[in-house]
Amino acid sequence: MKPTMQDVADLAQVSRATVSRVLADSANVSQDKRAIVLAAVQKLGYKPHKKFRNQHRLFICISPTQKTDPFSHDIIKGIKTGIHTFRAKHDIEFLGEEQASADQRLPASILDPLGQADGLVILGNLPLTEQQLLLHDRKIPAVIIHGVGSSEVFSYIGIDERRAMLEIVSELAQLGHKRIGYIHGPEDCLDHQERLRAFKLGLLSSRLPVDSSLVVFSSDWDQESGYKAASALLTTAAPSAIITANDQLALGVYRAAEELGWKIPEELSVVGFGDLACAQHAQPPLSTISVPLESIGKWAVALVCANIADSDFSPVRLTVPASYRRRNSVAGVNYTP
Repeated sequence: MKPTMQDVADLAQVSRATVSRVLADSANVSQDKRAIVLAAVQKLGYKPHKKFRNQHRLFICISPTQKTDPFSHDIIKGIKTGIHTFRAKHDIEFLGEEQASADQRLPASILDPLGQADGLVILGNLPLTEQQLLLHDRKIPAVIIHGVGSSEVFSYIGIDERRAMLEIVSELAQLGHKRIGYIHGPEDCLDHQERLRAFKLGLLSSRLPVDSSLVVFSSDWDQESGYKAASALLTTAAPSAIITANDQLALGVYRAAEELGWKIPEELSVVGFGDLACAQHAQPPLSTISVPLESIGKWAVALVCANIADSDFSPVRLTVPASYRRRNSVAGVNYTP
């Protein structure tokens, strides 16, 4: 049987009211009594109720497929900024390793009935259905950022990738590009499937064929993976434009194009995704899809803290717009400077 506040009071030989004041960090308790009560809490392994903590403890749970994606780094930066703003404690955990599954397993520590989690921010895929129910039953609020699947009991922040991708493909088609390649990232990553679907829809909307030879899956999300994927794509499929699932992959395309003698944008147009700092400093500056990544992280923390403060808080679903930023890496077919 787990220890109670009365057990703490009995061991410390004080009243329940004194234990309550110590746990609430009240100034109306002497230092000696405070030390005795805290020693009793530690000895018994007593877990105070959430209302006695002066800081929310949030778990940031990251899907394995998001670990190495630079796109996620700015979101995590925003989450940490939000945590600082709300003066919350936090731990970073990684979801289970079933990368090919749309469902990911939460760490056991979060689902422990005696655990200290007040709320979760999940970056990536939703946890398993039975774990969602456990979180709901134990009234642990969660916010899902850009994950596969949906839930009626958790708040969700998604990105409207489709509109921006359709705009890019449409513009490239209007500029005369008929062979548009796409570097997706790891094939088993379900988090970014919407980008691939939007790319294919854009081709069909522009009356261009969906050619599987122009779609390449990279081994990871970094520049080296983009370089290898682009080298294969440029050698075998000869596209006139390449869209990538993030900006780091696009920089790998730059390197491959330079080594193979393709000039950007004269012979090859390149578009990334994320509008990271590296996109602006590339030569030529990289056209990309811009998303307010840090703001998404801060909004997620604000939502989960609002949910902690008000148990009747209704889940919110936000769709954040993404916008196309054209820079000097895109030009028409047969462009001459």
